[in-house]
Amino acid sequence: MGNGDCKTSQSRGRLLVRALPCLLGLNITGALAEPLQACTRPLSVAFYAIPPYYYHGADSTEWRGIDRDLIDELARRTGCRFEQRFESRVRIWQQLEAGSLDLSASAIQTPERDRFARFIPYTTERNLVAVRSSAPASTNASTVLTDPALSLAITRGYRYGPPFDSWIDTLKRSGRVVEAADEEAALRLVTIGRADAAIVRDSAWRLVSRLYPTASLRRLDVGAPVIEVNLVLSRAQIGTGLYDRFNAAITSLKRDGSLRRIVDRHVSPDSPRAHGNENPAP
Repeated sequence: MGNGDCKTSQSRGRLLVRALPCLLGLNITGALAEPLQACTRPLSVAFYAIPPYYYHGADSTEWRGIDRDLIDELARRTGCRFEQRFESRVRIWQQLEAGSLDLSASAIQTPERDRFARFIPYTTERNLVAVRSSAPASTNASTVLTDPALSLAITRGYRYGPPFDSWIDTLKRSGRVVEAADEEAALRLVTIGRADAAIVRDSAWRLVSRLYPTASLRRLDVGAPVIEVNLVLSRAQIGTGLYDRFNAAITSLKRDGSLRRIVDRHVSPDSPRAHGNENPAP
């Protein structure tokens, strides 16, 4: 092989290396970049529908919620700029792992997610089970998790924490789980009889009652533990310095009462709380 052939072969090899990421549909720029230690560029943040954390207002045109206000306050306290977008929960976790999304909110921490994300808790939550009020009396807080005939509607890509995740795994093995795009869609499946139950947060119950005033959903408190609700940051994009900055900002929000005021803005003080109540939605 002559020198000309060698040079041609080397040039082709370099072109192939450069083109390979494009051929594979990969974006290696973000993967090769060092995680940010400061807000040197706008940060991407994704929301998903989950009342009262992110939901439509009464006029159904404006998105609002605890998470929206939290990000606005973090922008003021850290000086960071955020590029906000709406995504499904499934895509949010995929993008956080791939490093194509910087952060999100309303996240439940798990060992699997710890591999690619860091978490900062900012509030707590309890989950309830919602069933139709026409469900038989035998469907109650003591029996619902062991009912062999019950079908459950869940939000695709969402983790509910104990005891629900293990319950969902059991129901899936029996083919009794229906996945919906979001919580509202899951509840709608219950109201139209496509599923027997759905899981909903205690803080969302008042909003749920307004969404389905004629469905007369009944809530069951199964004694689920309090779980932490977290800001979630991609390890691929957010370094320890910037993580510490967000952590300090959330700590200050808690200390001066700002976070409590944000929550109270979207969770009515007189909203029903989950303390053994199994009352129909008002």
